[in-house]
Parts: sequence; structure tokens; C-alpha cells
Amino acid sequence: MTIFDLLFLVLFLTAAGTLIFSAVAALRGRRARALKLLGRLACGVLAYVGLVYAATALSSLVVLHAGDAECSDDWCIAVNGAQRTAKGATAEYDVKLLIFSRALGRPQRELAATDVYLVDSVWNRYDPVPNATNIPLNTLLQPGERIATGRVFEVPAGAHGLGLRVGRSGSPVGPICLIIGECEAFHKGTVIRIE
Repeated sequence: MTIFDLLFLVLFLTAAGTLIFSAVAALRGRRARALKLLGRLACGVLAYVGLVYAATALSSLVVLHAGDAECSDDWCIAVNGAQRTAKGATAEYDVKLLIFSRALGRPQRELAATDVYLVDSVWNRYDPVPNATNIPLNTLLQPGERIATGRVFEVPAGAHGLGLRVGRSGSPVGPICLIIGECEAFHKGTVIRIE
């Protein structure tokens, strides 16, 4: 949990309290006070959301390397290596992954993680070769548990600058960002280089 997660929780609880106080004020016949509270709440929400989107607009691509962990809360993934095999017009990459929990007291799962995929230097996407025996990324991990898994990708032989990204399920209406620094609305997020 980061300072921005805590900030969001504090602001969320403050907003909930403001809604309750404005409802109580309206029920007691003080509608002007209730409207004033709701107006301040709306201004605060707009300012916070503006700050979240400004932070994502000013951020840039984060590049990690094999062995570096990409974490979401206490759930983490790292590339432990990649082996390239040429196959004529294509190349096959066997990418070894480690998913682990850095939680100390509770089981952890990344429900939004759908799977990983590769991108090249011009952001073409390459999904893994389907394999029913692959361990899903959203597997429930006990505190401190580590699970080795892998994915195989077929890419054109000329693709270069390959990096691995974690695919995440998103909102059907686009990115909804609520926590500073965790939004990828205006940038490409995090990539783990495998070459």
C-alpha cells in the first residue's frame, strides 16, 4: 500500500462523511447548508480527479529488466529469463515467469490480471500461445508464496525491442483512474524487457 492508496482511502471516507452530513442537514430543513456541502464535495472530487489525470499525463513509460518485479499492491510478477528459438519467418520465445506475494498476513490475488503479452519496439502486441496447463496469473497466493510459471510466444523474426506487459481487465467505458500513479490513461505503463 502506497501513500497514494492511503490518500484515496482518507478522501473516500471524507466524501462519504460529507454525503451523510449533507443528507442529515437536508432532513433537518437546512437545505442551503446541504447544498453548500455538496458543492464543496463536488469541487474537491473534481480537483482530485484532475490531479490523478494530470499525474498520469506527466508520467512516462516504466522499463524494468529481467529479475525486476512489477507489483500491484502485494502481488508481483517478474521475468526469470527468456529463451529465443528461430523458426524460419517467426521466432519462439519461452518466457519464464515468477508470480509471488510480498504480503505478510493475508492471501493475495490479482483479480484484474488477465495474462501477459509481448510488445515490440513499435507496440505490436503478441499474445501467448494458448496452453491449458499454464498457471493463471490470478492464482490465490499465500503470504510469501512464489510460483514459477511461463508462457510461450510466437513473434515475427524481425520483431525487436521485445518487452512483456501484464494484461489487465479494465472498465468497459475506458480507464477509470482513482489512485495517483496507478493509471495508464495517457501513457503505456510498465514493460519488462526480455531482450
